[in-house]
Amino acid sequence: MKLHKWLRCLRFGALLGGFSLFCGPATAAQPVMHIGTLTQVSPQHPLVLKLQQAYQNIGLQMQLETMPLERLRLEAARGVLVDGNLAAAVTLQQVIPELIRIPVQVYQLELTAFVRDPQLKPAQWADLQSLRVSYMAGMLSVEARLKQHQIKALTAALTLEQALQYVAKGRVDVAVLPKAEAEYVLRQLPNLQLQAVLPALEQLPMYHYIHQKHQALVGPLTAQLQQIMAPVETTGPQ
Repeated sequence: MKLHKWLRCLRFGALLGGFSLFCGPATAAQPVMHIGTLTQVSPQHPLVLKLQQAYQNIGLQMQLETMPLERLRLEAARGVLVDGNLAAAVTLQQVIPELIRIPVQVYQLELTAFVRDPQLKPAQWADLQSLRVSYMAGMLSVEARLKQHQIKALTAALTLEQALQYVAKGRVDVAVLPKAEAEYVLRQLPNLQLQAVLPALEQLPMYHYIHQKHQALVGPLTAQLQQIMAPVETTGPQ
């Protein structure tokens, strides 16, 4: 069943009190929702698996599409190549009004400093002012904090690996990255002798977003995620 036909079926079924009776059970020919996220996120990340389950429960497949965050922002607004954003902060809807936030917290992102020199222990954003800092281009919450605290020596990276390599090669002193996701990359690059500075600089509640053309999914997804996302995951893939 094509996605647009399935959405019409969903609206009709919802009016009669039970979309699953009218849209049929999940099959190999399920419509696909293409959900974007940053490059190098594990397909086995707990959040990915839980969102795939939520979509499967309402008769859809979720296919992960990874790309640099700045491109993801453009594609999410267009709603052509991707149908939504895996997880982002509450402020994303202000930047991309074409997206609808599902009102259930799905994750808690730990924005963390990664360093090569163990003597460097930035405990708060202001501690970064005298340091050279790398970050993920397009990570709006990090960009906002760096601007707020007037941190000037900045180097943007397109991927988690690139940001970590900047630290390993001494081009910057610290990379501010999501902890679990960066540690997943580091496990694949054992030669990079970097460490996370704990506790995290900030913990950020994250929400799932879908394009406004899929507005009919808001209710069913909200109901599924309320069941699936308790307790909210804060740890990354092992």
